[in-house]
Amino acid sequence: MTQIPTPEAPAPEPPAPDLATEVLIAGAGPTGLMLALWLTRLGVRVRIADPKSGPVQETRAIAVQARTLEFYDQLGLGAEAMTRGRHFAAINLFVRGQWRGRVDLRGVGTDLTPHPYLYILTQDQNEKLLVDHLATLGVEVDWQTTVNGFTQDDESVTATLEHAGNSAEVQAQYIAGCDGATSAVRHMLNIPLSGGTYGQRFYVADVTLSGKVRADDVNLAMGASRFLAFFPMPQPGRHRVVGQLPDQLGEDIDFEQVRGQIEEDGLALVEQLHWFSSYRVHHRVADHFRRGRAFILGDAGHVHTPVGGQGMNTGLGDASNLAWKLAQAVRGRPAALATYEAERRPFALSLVNTTDRVFTAVVSSSPLARWLRLSVMPNVLPRLSRLRAMRRLLFLTVSQTRLHYPDSLLSVGQAGRVKGGVRLPWVQNEHGSNFDALRSLRWQLHVYGVPTPELLTWSGRHDLPLHVFPSSREAAHAGLADSAIYLVRPDGYVGLALPRFNTATLDAYVGHWLA
Repeated sequence: MTQIPTPEAPAPEPPAPDLATEVLIAGAGPTGLMLALWLTRLGVRVRIADPKSGPVQETRAIAVQARTLEFYDQLGLGAEAMTRGRHFAAINLFVRGQWRGRVDLRGVGTDLTPHPYLYILTQDQNEKLLVDHLATLGVEVDWQTTVNGFTQDDESVTATLEHAGNSAEVQAQYIAGCDGATSAVRHMLNIPLSGGTYGQRFYVADVTLSGKVRADDVNLAMGASRFLAFFPMPQPGRHRVVGQLPDQLGEDIDFEQVRGQIEEDGLALVEQLHWFSSYRVHHRVADHFRRGRAFILGDAGHVHTPVGGQGMNTGLGDASNLAWKLAQAVRGRPAALATYEAERRPFALSLVNTTDRVFTAVVSSSPLARWLRLSVMPNVLPRLSRLRAMRRLLFLTVSQTRLHYPDSLLSVGQAGRVKGGVRLPWVQNEHGSNFDALRSLRWQLHVYGVPTPELLTWSGRHDLPLHVFPSSREAAHAGLADSAIYLVRPDGYVGLALPRFNTATLDAYVGHWLA
């Protein structure tokens, strides 16, 4: 991979010996920073080590999905995130330079989420947002610091950090490997990253351009031997271009060798290059996401194609899933840790398999793939997208609001159409929405109707916040049963759903997972 060099940040002080860390995080990309912010907000002492000189300066990953923005809202970052990026709601299709149709996603998720759109917020912007918020909480990253090795036993993890030739030992209760596709933590755990690598090579370029591409939309351009994707960036006139490299080009390439592909058929005229890199695409998932007191998250556990803008968001979802479970474990309640791999690895496998099929159909040079790319997609996709059900399914899948954990041990019961393991349905009310309550980052009870006196007494005895919302048409539309009981996890998923109060069921669930 080639890339434009980035300026180095001033070297920080060498890491000092530390016996007070509760969770050591290797890697300060979006996943590691998200995990650190969740844990810090939950009162857990963290330490973050990263061999880089500072946050990335390149845009890299560019989209955050609705589910990520919901997590940002929980953590108090949502409003600020909305001032830094930009929305888009449509995809244009070009074939051999000619516009062939448009997929419009506007309005399809207005009853599903407070963020019913696709949103551009680049990796460097996400990292700065997270680093800034951690700094306000007194947490700084140990930059230019490497986790050189660690050991673990039944009680703790002992790791060696190295900075500028100096070593220091850190003892923690747990370690989280958020250190990317070449994860040192995963290698130290001897966990294989199973899968493969596509034969094709690709490039990414951040450019200022003009031309036929629609400035405020995503644009897909297809030809007999090429596929290009143009994504609007937050800056006016600037786009991220992703394309497939011609087979005849060698490993060492520069932007001028692909400029003609971008500008062919008058599709675009490049005015300025901001960043360029080439890469190969992998489709791999780690065989395990946990060994003892060590966990892997994000690209350390799964790498896949950029189709659908899922990579960074999946890592942020890993962090949101694991953080509250680690926080409970640090406080002596480790049972939920057993569900991290069981919940997140199947999703990673499903995501890799799905994106693999789509990606292969888009970039393959086979006659069937060319026919799909040049004839089927431009003619069929715009027509299908006019069907609300198809547009809704596409939004649910891409936004990750459809992700749920039906087979998790944490997922119990059903009330109305809402089962344990689903994301809590979003319901607006005159004061805001039921998602406002999730900002406490605590387990909580929800009732949409009238709670029984027994539930009021029970929730007080167990110190579980009880939120009572109106039994409204919106709640019924979302599948929430009148006066049923929903025990909601800190990450906004329903743990237990009960049609009516049942002391034995509630006591058993809380006794196992919370107490």
